[in-house]
Amino acid sequence: MKKILLLTTGGTIVSLQTMDGLKPDSENIIHILYETISGLAADYDVTIEPVFNKDSSNIIPSDWYIVEDSIRKQINRYDGIVILHGTDTMSYSAAMLSYLFLGINKSIVLTGSQLPIVHDGSDGAKNLNDAIITAGDERLSGVFIVFHNKIINGTRAYKRSSINTDAYISCNYPYVGVIKEKKLNVTSDYGKMKALESDEKVLSGFRRKIDFIPKIFLLKMVPGIDAGILDYILNENYQSVIIEGYGLGGMPVADTGLMNKMESIIKRRIPIVMATQCVYDGVNLDTYEVGVKANKIGLISAYDMTTEAIYTKLIWILSLTVSYDDIIKILQTNFCGELNIKIP
Repeated sequence: MKKILLLTTGGTIVSLQTMDGLKPDSENIIHILYETISGLAADYDVTIEPVFNKDSSNIIPSDWYIVEDSIRKQINRYDGIVILHGTDTMSYSAAMLSYLFLGINKSIVLTGSQLPIVHDGSDGAKNLNDAIITAGDERLSGVFIVFHNKIINGTRAYKRSSINTDAYISCNYPYVGVIKEKKLNVTSDYGKMKALESDEKVLSGFRRKIDFIPKIFLLKMVPGIDAGILDYILNENYQSVIIEGYGLGGMPVADTGLMNKMESIIKRRIPIVMATQCVYDGVNLDTYEVGVKANKIGLISAYDMTTEAIYTKLIWILSLTVSYDDIIKILQTNFCGELNIKIP
């Protein structure tokens, strides 16, 4: 019998109706959660423990360390971990936990629902049962999101729908597996991608600052963007910047004021990472002038990483080192499926 620890952090799946709308209330529905998974009792011994009760829109980086601590204290006593989480920031949490638990030899599985589990027709029961099955499967190790029959690598999930129960897709990466009639099928493509992950020798010699939270600014390119926003970034002492550029990583290079301010930030050894507003295919700064010129002044390509994977990876990296060269090296190394493209 597999022993599974089920941690609740809030989210729609454990929400109840209040005067102010749906609100997480894990402690008052624990008995419903146990009833929901009763059909797995013959094969899985599940212990449910609340961590905190939050709508995931209220999740902040320090919460990730609270979840990490809850897992580390008990993980050796269990075959797998399931985390109930709100869907809005689940991709961020899954990505961050992927870095925090590099090399783990069992599964940490996040899931939630689009409708509270107490509602008729909720997708919560199916997702919860599927997550437990996934967490107990010895073929898998690492961090995953399980939703709507699909298993997604923790650094590759993207929420595409605010209502539809098929809410998540896997970005630029194969699905890890699918679950049908309580049976888990691992895809062959995932096995091939898993083999490409880097070993952790790149991290040798680095010591993590526990619970460190750097300031990272996410800047989305829009037509006519005011270069003055970069003054704010400098004045507020942000330690890194992520740009969501156009297409393959374009930005208005014809705006000399914007480009000069970007270059001044980079000269201060503050990393600026170029991502893309597109869901699929990633960044290539060698194609168009608007990418080539950005690359020439020192913007760092995010290649095919998602914004969620970049943001959390930078938090993790900056807790390891302040060396500009080391930040780039670690950022452009694939550790847990977050980066497919081989860097020259």
